[in-house]
Amino acid sequence: MRKPGLIICLVSCVLASSGVYGGEALSKYPETVAVLQLLYADESKAMQSYWACAEQAHKEKQFNIESFYASLAISKSIRVEAIGVMLMDMEIAPVEPAESDIRVSSTKFNLKLLTNIQLPKLEKRYPILLEHIKPEGHAVAIQNISLAWKVDVQHRELAEEILSSLESFFGIGAKIPDAFYVCQGCGSTVVDVPDLTCPICEGPISDYVQADAKWRFNRAIEGNELLSDQEKAFAVRMYDYIYAAEHDQEEIELGAEAFKGQLYVRWGLGSPREFCLCEKIYVAGLEKMSQMWAGYNSIDADDLDEADKTFLKEMHDKYGDGPINLRREKGKVPAEVLKLLDMVEIVSGRTEFEDQDLIFLRALIGS
Repeated sequence: MRKPGLIICLVSCVLASSGVYGGEALSKYPETVAVLQLLYADESKAMQSYWACAEQAHKEKQFNIESFYASLAISKSIRVEAIGVMLMDMEIAPVEPAESDIRVSSTKFNLKLLTNIQLPKLEKRYPILLEHIKPEGHAVAIQNISLAWKVDVQHRELAEEILSSLESFFGIGAKIPDAFYVCQGCGSTVVDVPDLTCPICEGPISDYVQADAKWRFNRAIEGNELLSDQEKAFAVRMYDYIYAAEHDQEEIELGAEAFKGQLYVRWGLGSPREFCLCEKIYVAGLEKMSQMWAGYNSIDADDLDEADKTFLKEMHDKYGDGPINLRREKGKVPAEVLKLLDMVEIVSGRTEFEDQDLIFLRALIGS
């Protein structure tokens, strides 16, 4: 049985506490606004909880489960953003949830709690919420909440499969995917990218992004307001390079000085925490990395000395005009040369080298 007074009372309390009113929306969609505010708070809390569970899985070296929780957190962040946009379109500011302690246990217990209690509880509320808002006819909100319901069903099914695999034979040989993919349109979370469109929102498969163990680094860099978009992309490419070679790296320790000074403030990963090996390697190499970036961007292809001009002429005489892909060189390319090509590709973001890239390559060879 519906209790319309309950939702109307909720919206009045929520908006009174925020001091923000969207008069027309409140009079036309009071229950819809209340439900959206409720979901905004709950999804925000769930997102933070999933990040914490991902951190716990990392500590236990359960890296595949870390990726799973990262995918759930990314999915929830998409939901939070979508709800926030709807509320702002109604000229109502989203009410940020009050800060609360987020407690996590062992990864296996966290999965049991997620599978058997948290996600089933979330699923049960959607029919009730939709029943409250459908009479008001806000089509976008109805569609959004319906999609969120389907996404949470996906999350539960994935969690059930992972928990079942983890519990079989005491977790020995557990088959847990090492990466998950999240649709940026609706938050759909899958193990394999669909062939045609998102199964939830029917958006293009190009909307899917991978959530893996690199999420903490990417999250830190994305939130760094001191870096330009180009610098962020450079940092991510550098980390991808380090990550790909992790199995060849030895464990290192960072002293307190590594986190001091403007270099770390600008290019670093926020407040010091328990970094993984790849993050330590990234931090340890910040000085060389910043020098690379500064050196590359100091090159003016229109103001070169004679030696640089001669080098470019020789390169274009041999490989032709236009961008040059040196990895197509016939014969075996020495490993030390490949490493230099890697560095140019990281700093430039290109595999087809333009004049600026070629001059940077020459500088690397000279050093």
